[in-house]
Amino acid sequence: MTVNIIALGSLFAQVQYKSKYPDIPIVDVHVHIRAGVDVTNYLKVSEVIKQQYGSNLANFIGFFEPRDEPVTLADVKAAGKNRFLFAVRNFNEHKGFFDNSGEIIEKVQNGGYIGLKFWFGDPSRRLQPGVAGITRIDDPRLAPFFSKLEKANVLMTSLHIADPNGPFDARQNWMKDPVFYWEQIRAFENVVAKYPDLTIVAAHCAWIICQDAQIDYLRYMLSTYPNLYVDLSATLQYMHLVNHDNIRDFYIEYQDRILFGSDFGRFAEDAIQSTANRFADHFATLETDLPVNRGRSEGLNLPREVLEKIYYKNALKLYPGLKEMMGL
Repeated sequence: MTVNIIALGSLFAQVQYKSKYPDIPIVDVHVHIRAGVDVTNYLKVSEVIKQQYGSNLANFIGFFEPRDEPVTLADVKAAGKNRFLFAVRNFNEHKGFFDNSGEIIEKVQNGGYIGLKFWFGDPSRRLQPGVAGITRIDDPRLAPFFSKLEKANVLMTSLHIADPNGPFDARQNWMKDPVFYWEQIRAFENVVAKYPDLTIVAAHCAWIICQDAQIDYLRYMLSTYPNLYVDLSATLQYMHLVNHDNIRDFYIEYQDRILFGSDFGRFAEDAIQSTANRFADHFATLETDLPVNRGRSEGLNLPREVLEKIYYKNALKLYPGLKEMMGL
């Protein structure tokens, strides 16, 4: 019987949710774009969302991943109808990070990009056999790289640090060892502290979000380091692991430092409706008190002024060219 109730709760959230704020533009600051077809599908998703749910998913900050397809950044921007901005990204086990700082800075300053997506993640997922390992983000070998980014005023957007570490009975298949997890988080803090003029948007709330004590630490981080912001991408699915009032209070208290993100991407034509439903579940989580997250959580019902900042106003402060793109 419990399973049926959960299923009905999730269905209710999808069917009954209708945005109370169709006038608030939403900027998704964390999407993955592989080629022009992905951009086209995102535009279709935003149209489905507007028609079915009333939400205005207006603009996207993407990480351009051309893979093996002969497509350029200019091609993808054109296909995106002036609704997408892109960051340089590096997912290559950090090979070359000792000598490609100039290339990255050149791309950001003159190549049409707005910042750098640095995927650090869990070393067990990142490092390949035979690669000289950098297992902590505060490794001294990375210091010249961060210094050059800071001096050139390059935005570090959606920096991925660590992986989820939930409560003892819900550690998933991610970063299960809490000691190793906290080593990664403390190394991250060392970087944030050492480069105070390097603006960082930490992806997934820096994964300091899956336990109530972690949220307290994230409060400390945001209170201590004004150069740190976080995006919500991929975190709402873990909201049932923490106290509802605690996470709601956190969003309200740090409304000036939180940005909306989904981490969606690389979906096919036949996934447009399901992707629109997933977005709607995210919006319902933030805007309503409906059952969400497959019935495992209750929505946060955040005030309008908080939603405006999370949805787009904070992004306007950080991403070059976004204000002009949105006509604001």
